Amino acid sequence: MAIQQADKLLKKHKDLHCAKVLKAIGLQRTGKQDEAFTLAQEVAVLEPTDDNSLQALTILYREMHRPELVTKLYEAAVRKVPTSEEYHSHLFMAYARVGEYKKMQQAGMALYKIVPKNPYYFWSVMSLVMQSISAQDEKLSQTMFLPLAERMVEKMVKEEKIEAEAEVQLYFMILERLGKYVEALEVVQGPLGGEEKTLCSSKENSGLFPVECMCVAYWSTLMLCRDALSLTLTSGWMLLDLFLEADISSPLEESVKSMSLCPEEDDIPWDSLRDNRDLTVLVSWDPKDRQLNEEHRQRSLEEDTLWLRLRSLTLRLIGCVSALTHPPASRNSEKTTENGVAAKPSSLQSLLSQLENTLNQATQFSEKQLQVRTVTDRLANAGFFCFLFFLLYMHHVNESSELQTQISNLFKSLAVQLQDMLEKCKGDLLEVKDSHSMTQHFLLENLVYFVESVCIVLWVSNYCGSVLRPLKSSLQKKKKKKKEASTVTVGAPPVLSAYQEFSSSLQSLLNQALEHIKSQEISLTALKLEALSLEGQTQSEAEATFTKTAMDKVQSSYLRSLQEIGELLKKRADTLKSLKI
Repeated sequence: MAIQQADKLLKKHKDLHCAKVLKAIGLQRTGKQDEAFTLAQEVAVLEPTDDNSLQALTILYREMHRPELVTKLYEAAVRKVPTSEEYHSHLFMAYARVGEYKKMQQAGMALYKIVPKNPYYFWSVMSLVMQSISAQDEKLSQTMFLPLAERMVEKMVKEEKIEAEAEVQLYFMILERLGKYVEALEVVQGPLGGEEKTLCSSKENSGLFPVECMCVAYWSTLMLCRDALSLTLTSGWMLLDLFLEADISSPLEESVKSMSLCPEEDDIPWDSLRDNRDLTVLVSWDPKDRQLNEEHRQRSLEEDTLWLRLRSLTLRLIGCVSALTHPPASRNSEKTTENGVAAKPSSLQSLLSQLENTLNQATQFSEKQLQVRTVTDRLANAGFFCFLFFLLYMHHVNESSELQTQISNLFKSLAVQLQDMLEKCKGDLLEVKDSHSMTQHFLLENLVYFVESVCIVLWVSNYCGSVLRPLKSSLQKKKKKKKEASTVTVGAPPVLSAYQEFSSSLQSLLNQALEHIKSQEISLTALKLEALSLEGQTQSEAEATFTKTAMDKVQSSYLRSLQEIGELLKKRADTLKSLKI
């Protein structure tokens, strides 16, 4: 309907830029990515300066995972309207999204010259700090970027223009990175040092301390949740889009195409990855031999790098599945599919080897039994293994009984793995014992990985079906000829019956998962969370109010997550029809 309304507007006003872009967004969301991009570029080349068109194009480019196009958009806008505070601000943020720190610095200063506001000045300072962090040459960081950032802040200090706590914190960060600890201490002890009183300055405040701590803990978990790592990253966002949309609102191959995903290319600068976490932020009262040390921190980084490699390889292999399921048309394609062999990208074997090596590294990593949580907790994911097994063998399938038996056993193995994954999701997310509440957040995490696995398994199964259909057709023709020549009946090939049994087991598995999610929704809704108390504490009225608010948020968050997962699984269950051969 949105596309139709846009078309009506364009008939009357053919040069209405915003209408064209809104139509492009509609086309993008209905799977017509090529048409959407062409239409959007018709507007972009005209370098629009009206806010509606710019905002609409920004939305479209984000959905296309093309943030670099947003920078070009606002570069043109500020050239045409050089005094626009809004457009300069958008340009700065666009540079931030693609990590163009030097251009961020320039954009921040250009903005400050137009509108001399402190935040814009310190945007430029922060950009220098980011350049120092990302610099390959540590000497350059220490002799150019950080000293320049320090001088810029000192200028504002001398002119008494410091206005916000964040500006002082940035100054402190710069001094700390320069190793100027005495100067940093002087900042804290001087006029600039965030008059803030400690929470435990008297007995009066001691009762407030736990509440303040809970507030800090609550908000910090929203920003610093470890598992957000897999979703603040481009590959994570692209995977999320595929899990939510591919083969639901648009075919898998269209979704992959819209992302400009090239399985052969690895665009992550592995050698330039840096660990920006501060693992010392929490005080540990563990014995010395159990406390985190430098080795643990290094291995924690190795763990998360392994996880990122697996996410990246998963994304690229999904791109291969799309290419395998829908190979380019060719003159001999009919002959190729008749033999049950689909066109295979040359990159597939390389990616599978990389995946196998990464999984081996992860296994070795887990055997070290580190104190930090090991990556294999997140790797008990049948989706990765189905890539490893099915894609290696399916394109070789033929009438060989030995090979068919191997593949049949793999179908059975995968069904067992998925069932095991589902079993690890079962239990109460919010457990109540003796009027005390306890969350079992790992169950929700397991459920998310299960759903991701189901999505991947369905895509690979669809590919398997595309290989087996022509094989079945070929066998049926041969079977018919044999029947005409003999009265002996030929049984169904084992791989075909195994695939059909696997499809049925997937249906049963999804039904079980949906029933479990429904039971958890009912359980959470029924709980009277306002009556719960924190274990071992006698709460004041203020603490009780805070506890109720926090627990209400936990309940609402869990319910919302379960509902979203349930809706996605229902949509995935509908796609099972496409697996029939």
